[in-house]
Amino acid sequence: MGKRGFLRREASPKEVLEHCLRLAREVAPPTPKGKRGRPWRYSHALYLALLLFRAFFHLTYRKTEALLT
Repeated sequence: MGKRGFLRREASPKEVLEHCLRLAREVAPPTPKGKRGRPWRYSHALYLALLLFRAFFHLTYRKTEALLT
């Protein structure tokens, strides 16, 4: 039990990913919109959010990929 008798609950991976996405959108640089080459498939914010998620749960790349697919 936590302070004042409240039960402490663990955050679900979905909740953590949502928080990571929100934080990443605030700090990530905008995705380039150049006219040359193939367009970006995913934004910089998504890459940053996945790195934050991976670091939060201490996961390897393959475990992160398996969890989110």
